[in-house]
Amino acid sequence: MVRLAGFSMIGLSCSGLGLWYALNLRQRLQHLHTMNRIIELLISLLQYGKSTLPECCCQLAGQVEEPYRQAFAQVYREMAKSRGNSFSEVYGRIMGEALRQLPLKEQDRQLFLQCVLEQGGGDGEARVRLIRRQQELLRERIARLEAESREKSRMAVGLGTLTGLLIIIILL
Repeated sequence: MVRLAGFSMIGLSCSGLGLWYALNLRQRLQHLHTMNRIIELLISLLQYGKSTLPECCCQLAGQVEEPYRQAFAQVYREMAKSRGNSFSEVYGRIMGEALRQLPLKEQDRQLFLQCVLEQGGGDGEARVRLIRRQQELLRERIARLEAESREKSRMAVGLGTLTGLLIIIILL
């Protein structure tokens, strides 16, 4: 009876690990879509609203969900109270901390951070062009990940289950 309970725990835990990987992949894809939407909003605020980057952060804080909302609000508050720090420093530090807690790869984080941190000569058209270029890279990453995610998820769950079965067979 104890062996049966142990075998079922091994099988369930290995299958659960595969499911966890598939869930992480799905969450990563959702955050990449959210980042793409944030970049769209940022471009419209810069291009049509003629807002500065700190003002954009304040407006984005009211339009996006957590954890982005809190990070954008914190960037705006810190830029409003301190005149010594550059926007790039403040944004990179605060948004970097917020993104570290998400199920993203380092390349995803850097791509999102570089949308704002790349120096393009102020808040004009040059900056919008740089942001659009970064957004195109993000969209390519999303398209590639969407194409792979279904197969990777299925493979992860299958490998987790098969690994559990293999361990059980070895232990028999």
